[in-house]
Amino acid sequence: MDSLSDEQLVSLTQQGNTQAFNQLTARWETSIYRFALRNLGNSEDARDICQEALLKAYLQIKKLREGGKFKAWLHHIALNLIRDRFRSPRSRTEVRSIDAEDQQSGPFAMQMAEQNRTHAAMERGVMMRTAEAILGKIPEEQRWAIMLREYHGFSSEEIGEITGVPAATVRTRIFYGLRSVRRMLGEQGAG
Repeated sequence: MDSLSDEQLVSLTQQGNTQAFNQLTARWETSIYRFALRNLGNSEDARDICQEALLKAYLQIKKLREGGKFKAWLHHIALNLIRDRFRSPRSRTEVRSIDAEDQQSGPFAMQMAEQNRTHAAMERGVMMRTAEAILGKIPEEQRWAIMLREYHGFSSEEIGEITGVPAATVRTRIFYGLRSVRRMLGEQGAG
């Protein structure tokens, strides 16, 4: 099943093949988790969002008309769940670096520890945390557009589908968001 496209796997899932959905889960779970982690800053909340998004996708997959857009559709579900979390006063948290999370625990801990032995890697880590802290200060629509493009590789059109706005609006959000990030980096002497 590894060689099947998302569209083929969605079609099989819609016909009742749970193995096909397991393959879709294996393919996109990490992407959803990282997206949630970058937005929520908490690995436990990110895991919850990931699980909720995958469950919703499974329960609603028969409604998906274009199986080739499964990735964008799944990220849209996750984004809506994240928006719900941000609306909840209990869970308003600061955006944290995924690298900081990985250094504390997880599969990349040893790799990150090795990289951090060099001066260049430490500087890169400081810059990454600074940039991500600054991302936490820009409006959420701009932050989501930038994260979806830069961290997850979505096109403006795909981001538009995920967020429910035209691609031109996505490009505008990215432009103004990056401009704000550059300005704040310059103010901190990092840019």
